[in-house]
Amino acid sequence: MSCITLIKSALDHSGGLEKYAWRLAHDFCALGLSVTLLTTGTISPPFSHPLLTLVSFPIQHRLSVLKLLAFDKACTAYLHAHPTPIVFDLDRTRFSTHIRAGNGVHAHYLEARAQEEGMAKAWSFRLNPLHRTLLSLEKRSFEQPHLQKLFTNSHMVRTQILARFAIPAEKITVLHNGVEWHELQDPFDQWEKVKVCYCEKGGLDPTVYQFLFSGHHYKRKGLDKLLSALAHLKEEPFQLSVVGKDRDLPLYRKMAVSLGLEKKVFFFGSVSSMTPFYQYADALVIPSLYDPFANVTVEALAMGLFVISSQTNGGCEVLTEDTGRILDDLHDPTLFASTLRTALSHPKTRENALMIRQSIKHLDFSQQLRQMTMHVLESRV
Repeated sequence: MSCITLIKSALDHSGGLEKYAWRLAHDFCALGLSVTLLTTGTISPPFSHPLLTLVSFPIQHRLSVLKLLAFDKACTAYLHAHPTPIVFDLDRTRFSTHIRAGNGVHAHYLEARAQEEGMAKAWSFRLNPLHRTLLSLEKRSFEQPHLQKLFTNSHMVRTQILARFAIPAEKITVLHNGVEWHELQDPFDQWEKVKVCYCEKGGLDPTVYQFLFSGHHYKRKGLDKLLSALAHLKEEPFQLSVVGKDRDLPLYRKMAVSLGLEKKVFFFGSVSSMTPFYQYADALVIPSLYDPFANVTVEALAMGLFVISSQTNGGCEVLTEDTGRILDDLHDPTLFASTLRTALSHPKTRENALMIRQSIKHLDFSQQLRQMTMHVLESRV
């Protein structure tokens, strides 16, 4: 029987990478492969299968860098004792035959932060043992000679990897993030019926244009730049919903007030479901400083929203002239405002929403996952 080892730490958390790990495990089992999933934490699997074995390492370190090193060491030891022909890493460990680089390139992430946060922060990155360890592990994993296939979720990340690491271009395959396109059909069909209800529940005006921002860590996601741009459109009929958590949320509330946007910007914090926000919003704005591929890009498109994205979100690659705009310059509020003004001329209507939704039907999650599993099986030595 063919065997495969999947690697992903902290599967007790929820997120895009965790979703990919569980779905890959499920699909490989369904194809008749014996799957061992190496992870950490107390795991409650979303499915059971006779071909699935879970191995969770009891790593107790509190410091992130020590957790990282301990997980890498544990995985390496396990693989030496239990070798398999396919080792698929969704994390950063030193030995694998296949990698999905869902987090992008850590060095580019640090450069984006340093550009925004200044030289002092840039120097702190060089001294921080966590970042140094991540950079080292990333280089070792990407440049390992036994690597057969590396998956990136955007051409942006593929270009960054080729520019920084010694890896043959033919080993890298780009597969954009998938979205539960079919599962979102019912919420999409209902958006016109529930829009007024959800707006009124959130204290919003359903008759004005509704912008949406979603993301934790507002600075990295560019919320300050979005607010500065919206200040140039204060006379326009719009509102902005901000979803996500940030320890400095009160500062952003004050910023909205100082810009004269206190009646136009609404902060909702962390939420259990984005669906109601997608249902009443007209456009999603993603001004992130570095996102290998923001999942909200395809989620919003699947719900019929017009999307405005930074160039440094790999998800912008799936946008067209009809479905969104790519920001030329995040740091110029006037140019940013001009792009937002373009969005105002694209309100969410049944016709427009259907067209936008159809534009990414080919990115259905199951289909993208099937492509990945087939690539893995075809690349076996």
